[in-house]
Amino acid sequence: MIGLGAFLGKELTEIRRTWRLWVIPGMLLFFGVTSPIIAALTPALVQSMAASQPGVLIKLPPPTALDASGQFLKNLDQFVLIAVVITGAGVVSGERASGTAVLALTKPLSRGAFVMAKILSQVTLVMAATVLGTAACLGMTAVVFDGAGAARLVTAVALWLLDASLLVVVMTLFSAAFRSRGAAAGAGLGFYFLTLLFSNWGPAARYSFLGLLPATRDALMGEPVSLGWPLTTAVAAIVVGALAAVVIFERQEL
Repeated sequence: MIGLGAFLGKELTEIRRTWRLWVIPGMLLFFGVTSPIIAALTPALVQSMAASQPGVLIKLPPPTALDASGQFLKNLDQFVLIAVVITGAGVVSGERASGTAVLALTKPLSRGAFVMAKILSQVTLVMAATVLGTAACLGMTAVVFDGAGAARLVTAVALWLLDASLLVVVMTLFSAAFRSRGAAAGAGLGFYFLTLLFSNWGPAARYSFLGLLPATRDALMGEPVSLGWPLTTAVAAIVVGALAAVVIFERQEL
């Protein structure tokens, strides 16, 4: 891993000075602020829509802090993970297409360090943005509702963050494997929707990292969660995926 520290520093500096600083952090901050507001307004909006239809009566229970946390978590699953796919599609293929990968690798920098710096910088960005968004959600929830339910939300978000880190590694692998950013994004979206589909299958959820998605919902609801297999397989998948990305990139022609 020759040059890992220096190249990682360059990647983090690039994140701070380019549009990547605003995409995922901006989304998480936006969802953190708006999720409690949306949760509080939803019953009133539904009732007002129902009132415009003669004979239709809809009664919803009063919104709670748990609804705000659930809305935030839903936004993480649906929007932020897709943003991770789109932004991660070009981390390797984009630099290879523009020629900057060749320029970087003429320095004392190994290909393995190049790939690992990409993974570590992206995971760092997602983690920092998630902490910011979660803090914003808890703060706004405390303002809108009586309580924030911090412990459950933090546990659920921590599980989601592991799932997001795995997706970062998978997207780096696809970006190293495909020369086209579009092909990498397409493969990533396919992976995302397949994991979303099979996470509802009991055996897959119990014995693989696919169980992280339902585990986040269970943790938020305060239900007992069995995390042995999902955590073990998620960590194993992250390690194997990162090594596979390195091996593939080392065999690619620039």
